[in-house]
Amino acid sequence: MTKDSRRKKHGISKRQYICVVLLMMAVLLVAVAGGCSQKPSEPAVTPTGEVTPEPTEAVTGTPEPTKVSEPTPEPAVEISKAQVGDTVQFGSYEQDNDTENGAEAIEWLVLDKQDGKLLLLSKYALDSKRYNEDTIDVTWETCTLRSWLNDTFYNTAFSTAEQEHIAVTKLENEDNPEFGIEGGNDTEDKIFLLSIGEVLKYFDSDPEAYDRTRCAKITAYAKAQGASSLVDGEAAGNGFWWMRSPGLFSSYATAVDNYGYAHRTGSSVDTGANVVRPAFWLNLEP
Repeated sequence: MTKDSRRKKHGISKRQYICVVLLMMAVLLVAVAGGCSQKPSEPAVTPTGEVTPEPTEAVTGTPEPTKVSEPTPEPAVEISKAQVGDTVQFGSYEQDNDTENGAEAIEWLVLDKQDGKLLLLSKYALDSKRYNEDTIDVTWETCTLRSWLNDTFYNTAFSTAEQEHIAVTKLENEDNPEFGIEGGNDTEDKIFLLSIGEVLKYFDSDPEAYDRTRCAKITAYAKAQGASSLVDGEAAGNGFWWMRSPGLFSSYATAVDNYGYAHRTGSSVDTGANVVRPAFWLNLEP
């Protein structure tokens, strides 16, 4: 069949037929040109301005897990060789709040060494206790925390053999150095809290200093007992720990705050969120 016969069959003129052919050729040329000049696909952009990455090829096989190296704690120094500034272990007390695995060894900072004895202060805040159960005027001699330390804590934390190494210490209970509130009678104790004078003696002597070495982290057990601590910043996890000296009033006791500031004003003796750092003199020879 000739072109003319096909044109006649469909009922169109020669001129119309030529226009149709030219139009089809133009469409074909545009399609070919568009395919050649098409840009590569660009990554999508989210409403927040973030670029969504192109999908990557799947990786076959099981990737190696990322290993996180934890810091290795420094081993405690043998007590017989300990010097001021060392950390030693003595006794045990619940600290990780998992009673099923037993009590954990207590770590102590060596603050002083003299006459065959070491003055030890717990490295961590071990428990949360009120200085006194009632809001009344008290001294170290009469407060309930002193009774708890020398009875419950003493018998819980130390075996009979360990107790033989704990010295009975005569304590001078000084007045508040700023407000003059009386510290009460001197006492004899096995376990005690540091006074404000002792804190300034063994740490930074400036009472206005925010001394990081005075800070103490609370244990998981202390937190479970009601201890309060900051959750953010450099002081996160630090407790507000009691000293035995009186504060602004006879119903207040001094304390070291989360940033290492030795508060001479202190807290009300019935404050339940403060924590305890026991101290004692250890005889190197029984």
